[in-house]
Amino acid sequence: MRRYLNILFLVVGFAVAACSVEEKTHAEGETEYTCPMHPQVVKSEPGSCPICGMDLVPKAVQGEGVELTEDLAFLLKPTNTTVVSNIAMIKPVQKTVEATVQLDGIITYDPRRVYSVPARVSGRIEKLFIKYNFQQIRKGQKLMEVYSPDLITAQKELLYLVQSAPEDKQLIVAARQKLQYLGATTDQINRLIRTGEESYTFALYSPYDGYVVDLNASAPAARASAATAPAASAGGGMDAMGGSNAATTPAASSTPAGQAIQLREGMYVTTGQPLLRVVNVAQLWAEFTIPPGKMQSLAKGSPVVISFPQVPGEKLKANIDFLQPFFDEGENFAKARVYLPGNMKAAMVGQLVSGQATYSTDTALWVPSVAVLDIGTKTVAFIKRNGVFEPVAVTTGTDVGSKIQITVGLTQADTIAANAQFLVDSESFIKVRN
Repeated sequence: MRRYLNILFLVVGFAVAACSVEEKTHAEGETEYTCPMHPQVVKSEPGSCPICGMDLVPKAVQGEGVELTEDLAFLLKPTNTTVVSNIAMIKPVQKTVEATVQLDGIITYDPRRVYSVPARVSGRIEKLFIKYNFQQIRKGQKLMEVYSPDLITAQKELLYLVQSAPEDKQLIVAARQKLQYLGATTDQINRLIRTGEESYTFALYSPYDGYVVDLNASAPAARASAATAPAASAGGGMDAMGGSNAATTPAASSTPAGQAIQLREGMYVTTGQPLLRVVNVAQLWAEFTIPPGKMQSLAKGSPVVISFPQVPGEKLKANIDFLQPFFDEGENFAKARVYLPGNMKAAMVGQLVSGQATYSTDTALWVPSVAVLDIGTKTVAFIKRNGVFEPVAVTTGTDVGSKIQITVGLTQADTIAANAQFLVDSESFIKVRN
């Protein structure tokens, strides 16, 4: 019995010694490491969490929880105190801005300086000295030589009166005037009287300076009259001409009436038929097309700086002289006309030019262009209210450089985000109350 008691005391002694050793070991203990996200992971040495890969942190011996480190401190802050980014804010500015409009145009001639040269007599073109369109001519330059029975008859009448009845001044003046109406010049009439011989080909001279355009003649409705009338008004020599004219009438009349045909030597023309047009380029226009959104901005007198691409560095300061609105295919636009000085050597008809028109906008609110956001159906800006940004619909006007005009939606007292794009990500949906 005594031996059993000794064995029991021995076992109890060993147990007490073991507990004391365990407590001592635990007190002195080894540091344990755990995962901040997965507390079930506990290791006796530093390492990585096998679940999420985070670094293990020391575990408190007394069970006070995870030790806070500098890397984990920000996770325990309230969300309303966390600053993700610092967004700049601005206020709309009310002012007047100098704006510019880029214009594209073309040099054209003044239609008030376009002159028509008609045929004053019927006849055949014997020689044509104007060969192509846009050929430059001068006043008094010979255009063509025409064989006309009417002119021959008028010359003979004047010579008969001068030689047979020189005392009848009134008839002589009437005969001279008739020749002038048929296109004869004073020099031609004086030379006729001096030589006493009529000319069977009569030269026609240009009454204008400029460039030839539309060197065409509209085909008359009937050529027979041009063939028969001269034959009736002339003598035997005119009958031969009339026969020749009659022979060519079928070929000439094959051209449809009213169709434009280019002048050629040997063609027959009738009285009043337009032969060509002369453009006087002493005054030219620069005609610009105004974009639809800028029609209301420009007005007569707005300054324009014209550039000539063919002549680098050549610029001309002018003003808009005339505005003409157009409506074509459901679109409104306008053309601006600028008069150019006659001594502009860089300006030629048909030349492409560019212009830059300037104007002053009305007093309005202006913000940076990046402060507004186009979401398709609306344009919005972000107003800061009660510490948060709220989208509001705005109406924009003219944009000048990096600034844009706000007509509706904001006031000078509003504070908005300087960059509206920064507040929107690819998955956001902006809900605008207004």
